[in-house]
Amino acid sequence: FRLRHIAGGLSMNKLKKYQCIRVQTLLLGGVLVLVSHSALAANNLHFYGNLMSKTCTPVEQAGTLAEVQFADISYKDLMVRGQSDRVPVVFRLKDCHGPAQYSVKVTLTGTEDSGQPGFLALDGTSGAQGVGIGMETTDGTAVAINNTTGVTFVLNDGNNSLNFRAWLQAKEGRDVTPGDFTAQLTATFEYI
Repeated sequence: FRLRHIAGGLSMNKLKKYQCIRVQTLLLGGVLVLVSHSALAANNLHFYGNLMSKTCTPVEQAGTLAEVQFADISYKDLMVRGQSDRVPVVFRLKDCHGPAQYSVKVTLTGTEDSGQPGFLALDGTSGAQGVGIGMETTDGTAVAINNTTGVTFVLNDGNNSLNFRAWLQAKEGRDVTPGDFTAQLTATFEYI
């Protein structure tokens, strides 16, 4: 290494700057060597976990987790009130087994109402129009359709009931059309 040869015809100020840069480059190279050497150290990262068997069995009735029947309501009353009364929705789980304080996260997916984000749309074959279906926990916490956050319930060994409520929500600024309606969603259970 000949500094004069590398520096060529640089002035003394430029030469000092070059020397400083060169020293920093050498130090950086030394750090990289140290980091590379550290990466080769013996097992310094450990993994652990618990592979649980299916912790609960959902209780189905006629191939569904729940059937929800709303009470008849006048479309005019729905337009005035904006929403129907709440109707209970219960997902039942049996044979739950797991460690202390284990939980299940429930997410709801389906066709979202284009005029009401987070609400379930009625099926396209429905005669009724101008409403969506909202879901919430029994404490009034909204559970939006297609939201990956979902809601978490603490489970006990044995049988558990996951309690929700549903309601019809009139779309703001739109007329409600009377008629029969259906809607479908999928409940996903993630044990955590």
